[in-house]
Amino acid sequence: MIEVARTTKASAHDIWPVLSDVESWPALLPTFDKVTRLHADGPVGVGAKFEVRQPGLPKAVYQVTEWQPTTLFTWESPAPGVRSTASHRLEETPEGTRIVLTMTWSGPLAWLARKLYGSKARRFMTQEAEGIARAAEDAGQAD
Repeated sequence: MIEVARTTKASAHDIWPVLSDVESWPALLPTFDKVTRLHADGPVGVGAKFEVRQPGLPKAVYQVTEWQPTTLFTWESPAPGVRSTASHRLEETPEGTRIVLTMTWSGPLAWLARKLYGSKARRFMTQEAEGIARAAEDAGQAD
C-alpha cells in the first residue's frame, strides 16, 4: 500500500468540496488529464462511476465503493489481473485537517502494478495532496 498524508489548516468543511468534486481535478491537479462521470444522474455516492485519464497511465474506470461526506471516499478500478483501490480520507487533528490518500493493488498481477506504477503513484499522490490542500486553503480564505 502507498500512503501519502498532508496536514493543512483548512477545515474538512473547506476540503471536502475540493476532494469530492473529482470532475474538477484536472483543472486543479496536473496529475489528471480528464475525469468524466459515467451515467451522470443523481448525486455522487456509492456506485458512481468515473472514467479517469492520467498522464502516462492507462485509462481507468473507477467506481465509488465508500462515500462518507466530509470524511472519506474510496473508489476501485478493476483491470485484468489487478484491482486498484484508492482511498481519500480527512482526519481532524489539533494542527488542522490531515488529508490521507492511499492506493492499493490486489490480485495476481498486483506485484506488476506496484513495480510499474508504484513510484509514479506516490509522486502523483503527493502532488494531489498538496494541490487539494492548497485549493481548500484558498477557498477558506475566500469565505
